[in-house]
Amino acid sequence: MNYLRGFSITALASGLTFGLGFANQTLLARLLGPEGRGNLALVATTVLLGGLLFGEWLSRGNAFQAGRQAQRVGSIWTNTTMYCLVLLLGAVGIGVIVADLSLVLSVWPFTSMQLILTMALIAVIVAQRGYNAILLGSDRLAPYALIPLLFISCYLAFNVLGRAWLEVGLTSVLTAWLAAAFVAMLVAATLAAASGPRDGPMLRATGSVGARGAMSATLIFLMFRSDVYLVEHFLGAAALGVYAIAVIIAEMIQRGPNIAGAVLLPKVLRGVDDDHAMSRVVGRWTFLFSLLVAAVIIIGGGPLIHWCFGDDFSGAHLPLMWMLPGLVAAGFASVLNTKLAGQGYPPVTLWAP
Repeated sequence: MNYLRGFSITALASGLTFGLGFANQTLLARLLGPEGRGNLALVATTVLLGGLLFGEWLSRGNAFQAGRQAQRVGSIWTNTTMYCLVLLLGAVGIGVIVADLSLVLSVWPFTSMQLILTMALIAVIVAQRGYNAILLGSDRLAPYALIPLLFISCYLAFNVLGRAWLEVGLTSVLTAWLAAAFVAMLVAATLAAASGPRDGPMLRATGSVGARGAMSATLIFLMFRSDVYLVEHFLGAAALGVYAIAVIIAEMIQRGPNIAGAVLLPKVLRGVDDDHAMSRVVGRWTFLFSLLVAAVIIIGGGPLIHWCFGDDFSGAHLPLMWMLPGLVAAGFASVLNTKLAGQGYPPVTLWAP
């Protein structure tokens, strides 16, 4: 699939995902209020960090190996399945054990059920991303782009159903999130499925290249998201709920450059961009896109936040404004990171972040 066609498909699916995701976040903010939204932001950041620590090596390595060794995709799929089953059993088991300890209340300000749901979410998200990475590395961009759309559609639908039939709170939202992630994981596993034996050397090779990408991704994540813990610690959950809206919008802005990078990766893996011409063009257009979005946020971000999220969250516009210079730079850098990922994550991908 050529770059423009792959980008068009991915951009269309991501645009729909963006719209549904924004609607879902608006619903959650209005249902939970600032304090409840802050608690959800704390859990969500923990889930994403857990996914990075336990599964980013798998998704990064799967994409690399599937792109470089297409004939061994079956073994990559089998390795992914076995690892994720072990991770799920271990994560839920640890969650059940820790939930019975009184010490958990001193480090986790939520209920035992919420802890178990959080641990299960980490494992299911690791699996979903691992299977989706196989699709990406195989240059199957249409199903790769549709999996996130399926997830957010289910997440929004389950939250709407929960609002109608259940008492809305953090537990019901986490349950809806887990159910949606599980559906997306099953579909991704089915689409990426291929027959092949368990392959220990392949798993070690996947871990070797994926670990470098995982370390880079984790450092970048901490650079952008560790402030969530700081805001909650110093200012409380209600302030974090307002700040979380700025973070969510910032992440949605970053999706455009991320799409450009995701479509570029299979081309880099297959040697199409060895002369760097494609990555330079993509980088320039990504930079211009980021500048345009920043201008829109400066002019219309305040009214948009007020209209979508209500008066309680209007304070999110000012921190979002402060994020814009970093977002413009990060958008351009994401294309460069993709180029380096296709080259096996050289040391600059670790020391730069």
